[in-house]
Formats: sequence, structure tokens, C-alpha cells
Amino acid sequence: MTDRQNTEKLFSVDNLKEDDIELLDPTLRWWMSEQGQVREEEVRETKKRMRASLGNAHDDVYVVARERAGGPPAGVMGFGSLDARFFPYRSAGDAKAAGLLTAFISPDYRGQGLGKVLITEVFHKAITSGCTEIIWSSNPRYRETAWKFYTAMAGDQIGTIDDFFFPGSLSPVWRKSL
Repeated sequence: MTDRQNTEKLFSVDNLKEDDIELLDPTLRWWMSEQGQVREEEVRETKKRMRASLGNAHDDVYVVARERAGGPPAGVMGFGSLDARFFPYRSAGDAKAAGLLTAFISPDYRGQGLGKVLITEVFHKAITSGCTEIIWSSNPRYRETAWKFYTAMAGDQIGTIDDFFFPGSLSPVWRKSL
């Protein structure tokens, strides 16, 4: 049995549910902090976007991974409408591109392949919804945690985007053809 098969057997993945959002709060707060201070507005806005995705008329799709079926979420990831600032990074002007949204793994599960399980499911769901590629960036605060993972999943960055996360920020951009 391969490592991938072992990891897939450890986690179940399903769509985000309302109850998951508050259960994800500790994970969101852990990731959305700098120098020990939680970025409360960022946490609120992320939860708000997740809740909005639960409505039928919304383009955002979130999935959660659980250690066991029906258990609490161990991580969350989503995709949705591409932010216009990423349009220049599409492979072609008519490419049906989506943007990778929230991607957070509980610190208790880091290094166990959960990120790969979630992003693989996001890619699959994006294909199912008609997308041909996913484009995203990552906050500079995640340079040491997420950037290497994103490069492993999508290849080298295809460019950088200025001021995306905050004034003066320079963040890499990745694109994954589906």
C-alpha cells in the first residue's frame, strides 16, 4: 500500500457544513495570528465567506477532512470565483479559472498528508464544476509553512502579485492546470 493510500484511509473528506465552521475556529485562529495576536477581522471574514458558501446561489465550494467519518474537521480548503487581480495569470484569456480560497490544517494534523488529500479533492471538484485551472497566492506570513507545499502541488510559482494581502506585500502566484 502506498503512502497516499494510507493517508486517504486515515481521512474522510466531505462538504463543509454549518456546524464545521465553529469547530474550525481554533484552527483558523491558530493560522490567522501574527506575533501571538489573532487577526480577528480575518477570522470573521473567513467564517462569513464559508457561511455564504452554504447557500445554493454561491460559487464558493469548501471541503473539510475528518479523521473519521462524522468526526470534527481536521482541515478545510475551498475554491471559488477568481479574484480579478489574478486574471493576468490565466493560461489563456478564455481559461475557466477558479481561485483557491481558504487552506488551513489543524496544527495537530500537519505533516500527515492532509493538505494533499484536501487539495486533491478541491482540484477534483473544480474539474467537476467545469474549471480548467486554479490560481492562487499565499500570504507572506505562510512562507515557511505553505509555500513549499503549494510548489509541490502546482510546480514553481508563475509570478508574483503586489499588495494583495497588505500594502507592500509581495506574494508568489501558483497556477494548477486541471
